Amino acid sequence: MVGNGRRRGPLWRMRRKWASLGLLGRILVVALGLFAAFVLLGGVLSAIDPSDGEPGSPATSDTPAVGTSTALPTHPVDIPTATATATATATVTVAPSPPPARTVTKTAEAPEPRTTAPAPDVYYENCDEARAAGAAPLYRGEPGYGPHLDRDGDGVACEPYAGP
Repeated sequence: MVGNGRRRGPLWRMRRKWASLGLLGRILVVALGLFAAFVLLGGVLSAIDPSDGEPGSPATSDTPAVGTSTALPTHPVDIPTATATATATATVTVAPSPPPARTVTKTAEAPEPRTTAPAPDVYYENCDEARAAGAAPLYRGEPGYGPHLDRDGDGVACEPYAGP
């Protein structure tokens, strides 16, 4: 054995450091490495394909189309060459959309007007007290109405249970 059984070198030091991180440290290092790799890969892919993922976008060219007039060249080397362009026509058949779903709305009947009004300084601790006094349901703005009695916040306190 070389070095009396002692392991030296950068590889063994790295292995000792890796072992000293513990499980949570190793997971964190791997996760950060993967994140950095994905960020780098995303940057490379966006540099390669700048079309931003728009399929079917037409290719653009700086070459003038055939038959367009341009300035006459002054030197024979500057004569533009004619290029053939192909035009494709696609026919799209659009199926009629299905009729919209029928919506059914239920309207609530207007509450009956009160025949007797409670006193203006009325306070109900809970809905049982309001029902016992014959004042339930209470509407916002009426004497005795309180937000602690209106569970759903719709402006009607101590309303009867309608069920599901």
